[in-house]
Amino acid sequence: MMDHPIIKQFEAHAELLDISGSVEAIDEAIVQLATWMDGLELSEDDQALLCHIGAVLYREGLRGRTGIRP
Repeated sequence: MMDHPIIKQFEAHAELLDISGSVEAIDEAIVQLATWMDGLELSEDDQALLCHIGAVLYREGLRGRTGIRP
C-alpha cells in the first residue's frame, strides 16, 4: 500500500483492533460511515467520494458473505 500517514494510521488502528480482540466486521463499519455521512452537510464532491468508498466496502462485504469473486 501507499506510504501515507493516514494509511499508517489505518494500519495502526487495525492492529489495535486485533490486539483488543475486536470482532467488529465490515458491516458495522459501513453502518458507521452511513450514519456519520447522514449527519453532515457534505459538498457534492465529498458525498460522491464517500459514497464510492462505501460502495467498495459494501461490495467487499457482500463478496465476503457470499464467497463470490469477480
